[in-house]
Amino acid sequence: MIPKDDRTRGELEDAHRDENLAARRRIDHAEEAVAHYRSRMTSMQESFYEFAARNDAANDPEFRTALQNGTDEIDRKVREASAAIARLEEEHQAALARQARELDDHADAQREKRQATD
Repeated sequence: MIPKDDRTRGELEDAHRDENLAARRRIDHAEEAVAHYRSRMTSMQESFYEFAARNDAANDPEFRTALQNGTDEIDRKVREASAAIARLEEEHQAALARQARELDDHADAQREKRQATD
């Protein structure tokens, strides 16, 4: 039995389009946020290094360790954020597959409806 859906195909397609646009906006926003974070953190690190270099501390082992620890933390956060974005992409792909099934089911339901009235 095909599930009942009183929406027209156009309404269903419009709902899918809206859902896809919202998903794409979430993904794009997340990608922009990660790029902005990475850019800001890189800029801050460069400023720290420049300050240390002007003060003859750039080669200090403690400074270099702290700078490396900061780099490692930034890289970890970017990896985590990238993994979250990948999950958003996977969810969007799953939604696209579901939408295709919904369109097929809708077409089947419409055919059954027409056949029942013939």
